[in-house]
Amino acid sequence: MNILRKPIDLNSLVSSYRNLSSETFEEILTFFDFTMKNNEIDQISAFIDNLDVDDKFFGYFYVGYKIPQIDKEFDLLRFGENYILNVEIKSILKREDARNQLIKNKYYLSSLGKPLKLFTYIAEDNSFYHLLEDETFEKVDFTMFENLLEEQTVAHHSNLDDLFDPSDYLVSPFNNTERFNEGAYFLTKQQQQYKDEILKNMSQFTILEGLPGTGKTLLLYDLAKEFFKTNNIVVVHSGSLNLGHLELIQKYNWDIIPAKHTGAIERRNPQIIFVDETQRMYPSQLNFIIEYVQKNNINAFFSIDPRQILSVDERAFNNLGKLQSLQNQKSFPLSKKIRTNKELGAFIKGLFNLKYMKYCKSTENISLHYFKDINQARGFAEGMEDEGWQVIDYTPQRFDGEIIRKMQLNRGLNAHGALGQEFDKVLVLVGSTFYYNEKDSIAVRKVTHYDPERMFYQSVTRARKQIMLLVVNNEEFMTKLISALNHKNNKKQLS
Repeated sequence: MNILRKPIDLNSLVSSYRNLSSETFEEILTFFDFTMKNNEIDQISAFIDNLDVDDKFFGYFYVGYKIPQIDKEFDLLRFGENYILNVEIKSILKREDARNQLIKNKYYLSSLGKPLKLFTYIAEDNSFYHLLEDETFEKVDFTMFENLLEEQTVAHHSNLDDLFDPSDYLVSPFNNTERFNEGAYFLTKQQQQYKDEILKNMSQFTILEGLPGTGKTLLLYDLAKEFFKTNNIVVVHSGSLNLGHLELIQKYNWDIIPAKHTGAIERRNPQIIFVDETQRMYPSQLNFIIEYVQKNNINAFFSIDPRQILSVDERAFNNLGKLQSLQNQKSFPLSKKIRTNKELGAFIKGLFNLKYMKYCKSTENISLHYFKDINQARGFAEGMEDEGWQVIDYTPQRFDGEIIRKMQLNRGLNAHGALGQEFDKVLVLVGSTFYYNEKDSIAVRKVTHYDPERMFYQSVTRARKQIMLLVVNNEEFMTKLISALNHKNNKKQLS
């Protein structure tokens, strides 16, 4: 199967379906890398029968295209230098649903920076609708679309996936607080399915489980925002509150407390409790919330990633196991990474085990720099901050912290302060305590209270688009990492 998304001529699609054997037609669908049901092709056929234009204008349509990782699908797309055409095909008219779908399409396509012409075709009564600039949904004549087809200057793209960056669509409640509060975002298909299921049949304990970048925090806060309209809620964050938390509290009147103030829940008398970063919560704090929920017969939501721990003590908490052992609980595993693009995700996986570096096909958004002297690295990091890079440093510890102190850049956020946040460009230092063990997995020579390996993992998984590593006084680590990157036939130069 060819992995490139290819445009197709709609006349050719319908003619192939009508006149070729089913086996040959399936081969054509495979070649163009999409699947269609017979009734969908029948509806496309009915749609184009309304269009009185030359046959040459039925080419260059993308059918059933999905944005990578987001799974946002478009029925018909035609890209132009002057504007983009989009038509959604529906069996029957559900007016508000159809309008909302075009509004979502507008949101996702607007990132391309071209004017948008958005339509819905209704097969049942052969009607045609247009989304106006003010998002009014209006019935129109097919001649409007005919004129747009004839006047469009077709734009050619070798790979449609390159146009879309999935991370652009994952709004952070903390780094995009205003957009989040105004609802200027949409959930992924999986997030929306989970939300619908949760609201339809809510358990007393709801668990949102997922790796970094899967959108569990956004879903948790989206649910909290939903209930905030009609219920008294409290959000518990397992760590220090960041600037986004403070803005939600001060500007939008959210009730958010750090986990160390869990006892304050009693006097707040909430109807629903939301807990973020549950894996880092002390068992006594978690038990307090569980008992409070059961005693008062209310509901609680927990977002959790057992891998996102920062201290040695947290490894033994097993908070996920505790939650899953409760009666009247339901778990929703978020599986698709959104924040990190696939190439960055492949690099992170290879970074933590060199055996997987072969799956990293591009280092375009990866930067590596080596320094013998920590002071040189600190000066370099200062300059990179001026260039828009977010430095994420190691959290200091009061006792037995010499190892961590030697690899601190003394700027930016620390690993604890970056919890739950996301940044386009992330810079992290790799100190001499790191090495690759006999299994080619990343390891540290000495683990103290705060685990450097877990802090490193926490830091690099905050990146949405680019990662820069500063390797300091660790020739062995740099050699093995560079060798693994070069061994996979990657010819692109590392910046």
